[in-house]
Amino acid sequence: MEQFIHAAGHRVNTLQIGEVRADKPTLVFIHGGLDCIAMWRDFPSQVTEMTGLAAIVYERWGHGKSDPLVVPREGDPREDEAGAPLTDIFRHFGLKDVVLIGHSFGGAVALLAAAKHPDTVRGVVAMAPQLVMHPQCIDGVDLAEAAYKSGKLREKLVPFHGDNTDTLFFDWAGRSKTRAFQEKSYARELEQIRCPVLEIFGEKDNYGYRPNLELSRECITRPLSVLEIPEAGHYPHLETPEHVLKAIEAFVGVLPAAST
Repeated sequence: MEQFIHAAGHRVNTLQIGEVRADKPTLVFIHGGLDCIAMWRDFPSQVTEMTGLAAIVYERWGHGKSDPLVVPREGDPREDEAGAPLTDIFRHFGLKDVVLIGHSFGGAVALLAAAKHPDTVRGVVAMAPQLVMHPQCIDGVDLAEAAYKSGKLREKLVPFHGDNTDTLFFDWAGRSKTRAFQEKSYARELEQIRCPVLEIFGEKDNYGYRPNLELSRECITRPLSVLEIPEAGHYPHLETPEHVLKAIEAFVGVLPAAST
C-alpha cells in the first residue's frame, strides 16, 4: 500500500509491503542519492518474501513523489535524514524494532541512524554506503555529471523525479564535491553503533568502496559482516540479487533482539 505521510516537516511517499507485526522486526528501505521507490525494482518484495518480514519503503525529501527539494539547504542530508525523518516514520507506522536496508547515500543514512536510534534498530544492511567522499568517489560523481549534462542520465531520471530532477541532481553532485562534505568524518558515529551490521560491496563499483569499508572495519565495534561481490558494481542488489538476498537472509536470521 502506497501512502503519503509527514516526516520532518515534509510530505514523503511511502510503500508498505506486508503486515507490520509487533512480534517481528520490520524492514525499512532507504534509497540512494538519485533514487526513489520505483528504482528499487522488485528487490524490497524479494526480501520480504524471503524473510517473512514486512517492509516500509519510502522516498526521501526531494525524491520521486515526495515534496520537492528546496535549496540551498544546510548541513549534511545523510546525518539529517538519519534523525528526525526516521523518527517520524517509525512513529507513524508504530515501529519499535527495525532492520534498516540502505543503498549508497541511503546506506550511510542507515549506519548513522543505527547510532541515533539504538533502541529501535536491530540491525543494518548497508550496500555500497557512501560516508567517505574519497577521490575515486568524486571521479564517479564527475562522470555522472558529464552524463547528466549530455542528456543521457537526465533522460533516465526525469520519469522518476519529474520537474524536481534538475534540483535534485545538482544538489547531490554539487554537495558531494564540496570540501566540507569530503572532509566530514563519521568515525565517532560508527563507534556508537550497538547492533550487528552487514555491508555489501561490488568490487566493480565506479564510485569506489574500500575507504568506506576500511572506516567501518576500524570503527564499528559490534559484529560486522562484509560481502564483496567481484562481478557487481554500485548496485549489487540489482546486478547480483542472488548473492545479496542470500546474505541478507543469513544476516536477518541470526539477529539478536533490538534491546540487547
